[in-house]
Amino acid sequence: MNYNARAKKLANYVHSRRLETHRGVMPLAALDACVVFGNDDYARNSRTHEMVRLLFDACYEAGVPVLGFATNDGMSDAGCSWALVLSTDNVDWVKARLHDAFFESHGLYAPRSLALAASDDGHWRAPTIIAPEKPR
Repeated sequence: MNYNARAKKLANYVHSRRLETHRGVMPLAALDACVVFGNDDYARNSRTHEMVRLLFDACYEAGVPVLGFATNDGMSDAGCSWALVLSTDNVDWVKARLHDAFFESHGLYAPRSLALAASDDGHWRAPTIIAPEKPR
């Protein structure tokens, strides 16, 4: 199956039928996969490019294969919408990565990997931050 062609159809679909939804995740049950999509002007928005790059990175680090990627067709609005087909049916994990990628690409918080630290018992916790003393 040509997953880039599938991604192209999905990008055109979200552009024509779900344009009011800025970004989201939809399961593709027949493929045991899901699609991450956005209607946030991929062709002209550097933050959107960064967000998609961060999604690719998160998938690579987690061992989740990226099956396909494409943007929508159009005369004046080509590249406005995008779709990324992932080989996972874990929609909650994908939603969390989309959330993290959006906030990180917009400079709203540091990557989760930098903000959390593992304790001796193996659980993740926010690091203890000790405020410096005020000058006297």
